[in-house]
Amino acid sequence: MKLGMDSYSFHRLFGELTKWEAPSDEQWTVTNFFNFLSTNQVQLASLQTAYIDPRNPALEDEIREWISVDPLREAIFTWGHPNGFDGGKKPEVLGNAIDFLHLSERLGITQMRIVLGNHWNFDTDSEERFRLLRPIVTEILELANKYKIRISIENHADFPVRTLMKFIESFDDPRLGLCLDLGNSVRVGDDPVVLLQEFDIERIFMVQAKDVRKIIGHEEPTGWWPTVLYGTGDVNLGKCIQVLKSKGFSDPIVVEISNVFTGLNEKQVAIQALDFLRNELAG
Repeated sequence: MKLGMDSYSFHRLFGELTKWEAPSDEQWTVTNFFNFLSTNQVQLASLQTAYIDPRNPALEDEIREWISVDPLREAIFTWGHPNGFDGGKKPEVLGNAIDFLHLSERLGITQMRIVLGNHWNFDTDSEERFRLLRPIVTEILELANKYKIRISIENHADFPVRTLMKFIESFDDPRLGLCLDLGNSVRVGDDPVVLLQEFDIERIFMVQAKDVRKIIGHEEPTGWWPTVLYGTGDVNLGKCIQVLKSKGFSDPIVVEISNVFTGLNEKQVAIQALDFLRNELAG
């Protein structure tokens, strides 16, 4: 398993705020993110596409240069924040996803994560959304298969995870799998440990590791689910890692931090998350 970090972990520093956050005086670019990864010996960069332009040649050069420093380095694009195709109501954004597939192919990137919607879609009928989403995902897969790039769909608090997995399996395409976000599983009432025990591990292409806390009065997917220090929340993160190890999971585990709990900051949590996961993976 390769340990990575997603740039959304520093969304405040990229200028994005949730309603539970205050602005940061410090502002980042991809360069700052790469510097953080290098300082903390992280070899997998998971790049949120909301903060970058796929048609910017300077960006392409910078990613290529960062990867080239070490043969163990790699990058993944995580496409679609904040709400992807809005449950199928925004097919017009497909062109942007295609642009990032083209960029992935030029950079030799072998996986791209996408989201189909977000927590605001959760209560909309799943079958109606799947009817709208199927032709969109089919078109993405056509190009992904041409480029030999795997597509992982994240459970973005928009579906119960088993429901989303059934949709993924219905394509019967070996290049389509699940990006399992452990924190988002809890947000929709699923137990990520049980999911990992049940699922065919070959259908999980990436795990996004976050530890969140359930707040009284915020139990719905749209509530406040703050990231806490890893190992102290409601995800049972240590057990999740144990199950992944026992099943021989060999794909990326990526730290992704949402808005953090009171008194914490994203850099503090990011460094602690890396230490926690490294210890669990080594144990």
